[in-house]
Amino acid sequence: MNASRRIARCLALLLIAALPAAAAVTVSFPSESYTDIGPPGAEVDEVKNELARYLHVLDARYLAPGDSLWIEVLDVDLAGRLHHTGRGEIRVASGQADWPRIKVRYRLERNGKTSAGEDTVSDPSYLWFPSRARPHQSMPHEKRMLEAWFKEKFAR
Repeated sequence: MNASRRIARCLALLLIAALPAAAAVTVSFPSESYTDIGPPGAEVDEVKNELARYLHVLDARYLAPGDSLWIEVLDVDLAGRLHHTGRGEIRVASGQADWPRIKVRYRLERNGKTSAGEDTVSDPSYLWFPSRARPHQSMPHEKRMLEAWFKEKFAR
């Protein structure tokens, strides 16, 4: 490797080292049972994965570089209720007592300080506002609710 390449490589490494550390969120699902996370089987894992992925999206949007956030999802009650039909199960949202609720425990480390707590995030008015989500987006009510909570709680 010639000298100019070595110098360029060293400068690149120095620049990378000088960048602030990215924010990070760690999501876990410690419970064995949830109020309503969907039908049993692979769909439960899909819901957990989708919620975790979305919390990572919110991490990038609202946490400051260097922040560390741990979220334990203690309970999930998805919007609507499952109804069994001859062709399978469908989720029906009536806007009555079927609003989404997600209970979480969190710990945030920011600027050398730690804050922690436990919240039940819910949205009783979830059907009052038309979803801005694309028709194929999963869990639009839960995602809108989580974003409002995340922004209020952790935005830099």
